Amino acid sequence: MTSENQEPSQHHGSTETRHIDEQGKEHQLSGAEQNKRKEAVAYAAASIGLSGLKITESMRLLGERYIDGDIGLEEFVALSQQQLPL
Repeated sequence: MTSENQEPSQHHGSTETRHIDEQGKEHQLSGAEQNKRKEAVAYAAASIGLSGLKITESMRLLGERYIDGDIGLEEFVALSQQQLPL
């Protein structure tokens, strides 16, 4: 059970609680969680590079926001999709 300023998060079978402020931004992430996010962003960037595409500066900054915990995965994906060329 979580309080109103927390949300549960499941990641590969583990459950952890992230504290959410009134604006929905995540607070301090553990070093392990930041490393997981950094690896995921690096993997995505490598995958994009193998496809012959390049990461834009705005996408790189978006990745940093995700790694730092400013945004969650759902928002990261949504904002990333908004930046795709039509």
